[in-house]
Amino acid sequence: MTPFNSVLVATDFSVDGDNAVRRAARVAHEHGARLHILHVLEAASRQPLRDWFFPAIDVDREAAQARSALRQLAVEIAGTCDLAPSVELATGDPFEALMRASERADLVVLGSRGCGRPAGLRIGTSVDRVLRRCRRPVLVVKTAVAQPYRRVLLPIDFTASSDAAIRVAARMQREADLHVLHALDSRRESVLRDADVPEHIIRETRLMEEDGTKARMRRKLAGLGLDGMRIHCALTHGCVVRSTLRHAQAIGADLIVTGRQRRSTAAEFLLGSVSRRILRESACDTL
Repeated sequence: MTPFNSVLVATDFSVDGDNAVRRAARVAHEHGARLHILHVLEAASRQPLRDWFFPAIDVDREAAQARSALRQLAVEIAGTCDLAPSVELATGDPFEALMRASERADLVVLGSRGCGRPAGLRIGTSVDRVLRRCRRPVLVVKTAVAQPYRRVLLPIDFTASSDAAIRVAARMQREADLHVLHALDSRRESVLRDADVPEHIIRETRLMEEDGTKARMRRKLAGLGLDGMRIHCALTHGCVVRSTLRHAQAIGADLIVTGRQRRSTAAEFLLGSVSRRILRESACDTL
């Protein structure tokens, strides 16, 4: 699979932002990619207070502090990852700045701040908007960087977005163990039981479905060129979100890769997409 050539990471200089920068640097180093570090000053939201109390002075001071912090990050990354990252200080709306910068990147990396349960319910946060609108793979970093990703969990449902997730997972960490999971719909068995179908027939039906699905998973992975990776396939029954989170905990996954189904904004707000629910509730990083 083709490696990433350009990695964009946005930071607000928080602990989450620093974790995102360090993970982005590690990924860029592993792929031989360019690394671009972005910080956005939200000047517009605080301009009225500045004009009233500290005209011009506070803006210049904050910009100078941000430039200094960006330079320090660049020096740290150069020393630890043998990279020469470029840095950018932008002013304005963080979402708009991120979207502009993402057009030049193969991978966008963000810290998890704003992705928790309370913040995840807010409409219009920059991270949430980027996840809904960005056309590049978006890696949300939740954990401190200790090592390369070793156990990657990939829930699939045989849709086009699932195929895209498979390709990105293969690009992301070629040395990791890839655990592919498919959740079978358990409602069929309930229908059969309600119809008084004998239990042995239900068991045979389940085994046939599982065998057919495993074969389909192997064909799908082979067709997408993942033959050379260490792949483990697993099946489960029931809700895909709960199944994914349980399996991630069972295998000690350090990254979950999930495709995003395109829905209207209203549908995502009312129901919540699978990928966003996994992002909110998982303990590990999510791509």
